[in-house]
Amino acid sequence: MRAMFSGVTGIRSHQVRMDVIGNNIANVNTTGFKGSRVTFQDVFSQTLSSGSAQSAPQQIGLGVGIASTDLYQGAGSFQLTGRELDLAIEGNGMFVLKGGDGLNVYTRVGNFDWDAEGFLVNPGTGARVQGWTANDYGEFASLDSVGLGAIQLKRGGVGLAQPTGSASLSGNLDAGAAAATEVRTTMTAYDSLGQPHSVAVVFTKGTEPNTWDWKVEGDESIGLGADGTGGGEGTLTFGSNGLLAEASYTGEITIIPPNASDAAEDSGEQTITLNFKEIKQAFAGRDGSNVLVQKADGYPMGTLESVTVDASGLVYGVFSNGFRRPMAQVAVANFSNTAGLLKLGTSTFGESPASGSPVVGAPGNGGRGRLVPGNLEMSNVDLSTEFTNMIMTQRGFQASTRVISAADEMLQDLVNLRR
Repeated sequence: MRAMFSGVTGIRSHQVRMDVIGNNIANVNTTGFKGSRVTFQDVFSQTLSSGSAQSAPQQIGLGVGIASTDLYQGAGSFQLTGRELDLAIEGNGMFVLKGGDGLNVYTRVGNFDWDAEGFLVNPGTGARVQGWTANDYGEFASLDSVGLGAIQLKRGGVGLAQPTGSASLSGNLDAGAAAATEVRTTMTAYDSLGQPHSVAVVFTKGTEPNTWDWKVEGDESIGLGADGTGGGEGTLTFGSNGLLAEASYTGEITIIPPNASDAAEDSGEQTITLNFKEIKQAFAGRDGSNVLVQKADGYPMGTLESVTVDASGLVYGVFSNGFRRPMAQVAVANFSNTAGLLKLGTSTFGESPASGSPVVGAPGNGGRGRLVPGNLEMSNVDLSTEFTNMIMTQRGFQASTRVISAADEMLQDLVNLRR
């Protein structure tokens, strides 16, 4: 009779193992799926004799039971999609999503998209991707669990203008030019509201050797004065080698744009630093002098046209004015024991006492993996392993049924002793 009951436990346990194997195989193409395995253990042994110094204990096993159903959190292979909002995690960690019930869930599935309200979501469940949102200047207050929230961006949103604060000039001032020769170059300066203003920098050959006087000219409405000289002026002094003396590297101009808004606290003044370091003085012959504005910061207002995500999880907004700035940061959570997470369906997991609490942060630090944009993580199910386990499970099930059949025949023979 003991053998019959042991056979029953074998059937039950192998049925459970086959259920898990079947679920693994069914999800071989499920994005971000994590397979499971079943381990067995003997459940109980009847002790006929505890043994002695001369004999070993006599015990008879009474069957098998399920020891555990383990979640395998190994990474699946990556599938290249080329889609900007498809994200895979290379290494440890999970994306943090918040469902309609207000509870956080965790997943390795990174096929995200925008909903009608501009939230970054999992389109299959509508759960919102959690992270941190930057201010209008691309700065984050913090990157911890306290400031964690849904990522929301709206196509067509306005990006604030950035006033011009510096400009670099380069080129050559002809050493052979006659005194009072003028060289003019023009730059566009943006005020705090993004309005462009044309500002000219004029260089005049001085009466002293190797010197050029400079001044700015522009519309008096931006505070350069009625004669166009109130914004800034100075003198450039060159050495015998044609290089600018260190004292002449920089200069400043001050403008007061119309309708300026806190360009420089209450006065509305806006200071622009000019960098002359790359200007040289050499004989140019027929080419003459040539000075250009190499680089000037500042930009006008723009509207959000598209977004990109980099490996560190930074969501960059690309604006119509050509400017690109961080707008959000995708969060990734780590767990002490990922195998202890609870499966919640839709390839999502919930924390449990066995998993520990999530440690949330930016990808690429604190043991969290970096993101691989344009890729999705596939199922980590290995079909060759699953088919091998299925064959072994089938044999174990068959053997358990044979035990029951053999025990039944033995009982039948015992009943037939009366005949």
